[in-house]
Amino acid sequence: MSAADPPLGRLRLHEIAAACLHIVFPTPCRTCHHPLDLQHVSDLCGRCWTALERMPANGCAHCGWPFPDPAGTAGAEAPLCQRCRETRDHFRVARAVLRYRDGGIARAAILLAKHGGRFTLMRQLAQLLAEATPQYLSLQDWDGLVPVPLHWLRRWRRGFNQAVVLARAVGKRHRLPVLAGALGRVRSTPEQHGNLEARRRNVRDAFAVRAVVTGRRLLLVDDVFTTGATADACAAALLRAGAAEIGVLTLARVE
Repeated sequence: MSAADPPLGRLRLHEIAAACLHIVFPTPCRTCHHPLDLQHVSDLCGRCWTALERMPANGCAHCGWPFPDPAGTAGAEAPLCQRCRETRDHFRVARAVLRYRDGGIARAAILLAKHGGRFTLMRQLAQLLAEATPQYLSLQDWDGLVPVPLHWLRRWRRGFNQAVVLARAVGKRHRLPVLAGALGRVRSTPEQHGNLEARRRNVRDAFAVRAVVTGRRLLLVDDVFTTGATADACAAALLRAGAAEIGVLTLARVE
């Protein structure tokens, strides 16, 4: 746990207090707004947690993008989506576990955890990522996990870096080292908007390597893959520092 993460003791007391209040004043699920059931997971009812939209296991060989008609790629050894046919990335492969789309449960849960200060919900989403990752990506191919860094001011406002929470859950479950300080964000950047090129300009030279990564195969970890601009900027910095290969693992993928 980093210095920016809330103390575990305080979190447990908060959870106990919340459970007691729930008995007297049942609270609604944050996504469907029905009262939380006995199978609820933090702020989500059991039904919404079970209904989190999963990415298909088979998609674009490079970025994992789901094809509208999987039958259309039959016979292709490594089918690529249009983005990956037109884009040259510094990372070798990218995979996500959940679909992130307007009106979706996954999008609502991630935004609530990240911007609503729900650290416990983020930890539970991290456990989901750790459990599901082997269905999408072989972790035996990697030497370590590198969380995508937040600028210190944004981390202070949020209270934690969600990428660190995710990486630590994956690392603990699969016995991979987490290089939490390997990458630093050397300048604050506005929230990402626009197309891939606009996003790449926004994060250009925003990251610096602060650890020895020479010859290592590293898996970048973040919460959401949108266009891949942030992941690509991080991958480029790590490759310049001598890393052998970069992959990307995210909790969700924007559709």
